[in-house]
Amino acid sequence: MIKTSQSLNNLNSPELPAFEPSTPRIHRGWWVLLIAFSTIYMSSPGQSHSIGVFRAEMIDSIGILDTDYMLAYMFATIFSGLAIPLVGPYVDKYGARIFLPITSICLVATCVYMSYVQHITSLYLGLSLLRIFGQGLMCLLGAWLVGEWFEQRRGFAMGVIGIGGALSVATVPIANAWLIEANGWQDTWLCHAWVLVIAFIIPPYLLIRNRPEPEGLFPDCRFRPTEQATTKKTEYSPHITRDNWERREALRNSTFWKLVLCWASTSLVGTGIVIYQKKIFQSVGVPDNQPYYILALQACVAIGTCLTAGHLTTRIQARYLMATAMFLLSGAMLLLLTMTEPWMAVIVAVLLGTQGGIIRTVGSVVWVNYYGRKNQGAISGSALSLAVIGSALGPLPLAMSSDFLGSTTPALVSFFILPLVAGLLVLTAQPPKRTIIESPAEN
Repeated sequence: MIKTSQSLNNLNSPELPAFEPSTPRIHRGWWVLLIAFSTIYMSSPGQSHSIGVFRAEMIDSIGILDTDYMLAYMFATIFSGLAIPLVGPYVDKYGARIFLPITSICLVATCVYMSYVQHITSLYLGLSLLRIFGQGLMCLLGAWLVGEWFEQRRGFAMGVIGIGGALSVATVPIANAWLIEANGWQDTWLCHAWVLVIAFIIPPYLLIRNRPEPEGLFPDCRFRPTEQATTKKTEYSPHITRDNWERREALRNSTFWKLVLCWASTSLVGTGIVIYQKKIFQSVGVPDNQPYYILALQACVAIGTCLTAGHLTTRIQARYLMATAMFLLSGAMLLLLTMTEPWMAVIVAVLLGTQGGIIRTVGSVVWVNYYGRKNQGAISGSALSLAVIGSALGPLPLAMSSDFLGSTTPALVSFFILPLVAGLLVLTAQPPKRTIIESPAEN
């Protein structure tokens, strides 16, 4: 017979140990949230907004063309995107407590390696490792921890770690530019390595646990289970499932692909703009030293948007929030196409910041909300891999448009159309409902 899996809510759920009367004053969930926030921030060495600052200096030092650098970046990002889904199931199995310190050590080693890059082959390898450990695994692990430790407050928690990403965008490019000017690009890579060594190898292992239930704790920083959380449909129930989807089931669900298109569109357009923002803004008279400050303004707006978006995830369906983000992104691209004065770059930054705050929060929380906790690493890893591949392709249209057509305008037209189409499609993405065909032997 066919039945909805709502009746199988407790399938594969961890056993809940008896509650101990004496409880610590601070719930471990708050420490987990702090580490998840820091994880997103510390992923910056592998993020586009950090790598892009090194581009000009590394090109001059290595003696390669801009196209060579962007091809290496594209290869590295696609390679990373293909690798992430292979790791996701192991994160579900072994948890972030082991994976996070190991990933941090690997990212430290990669930053040290990047300081010694002297030719194109080593650049390919270095960028590939940066994208796997930085943009890929660090972001996956941060979102995974929130998915395990928060349920009704999951939107709020994703908003908090989204602030970590926005704060990275606001501070890291400016810090990189200052350090490169003062000490050179090699020593700047070593600075990233030292920060990770000091701040982010031991603390994750000491402060986090993979799930609350084995610790005698409960999601949302609760010390006791609540009747509302365990037996009743809550205000959050239209937007969150306690079913545990398999990855193959999620990949057959049309809602998954509509949501992925939004995430990939954001990565593609956003990465292209970050890498080429200096050239785009200079064409309308923005001074050479101003694009990084425009990016910082964009990040500050995103910081203010993340918590609001997290709050709204409990009240508004994800498709409406994702569509709003796509329309804001499309509007920002339209403004880039038509702006004639430097001050208009501020409006672009506000639109992109608002869009970024929404997508960082909703785009991270929707996978565990829609497809459950048990396989969230595998499912969100598959979605993240496609977004990463999208970011690999982002700079290429702008480079080709500039090199062969003499202007970035044709590429910006495609950047305007893509999120507009994604926004219209995601409006049709209903929250998925899982059905299970039960064999007669199970009756």
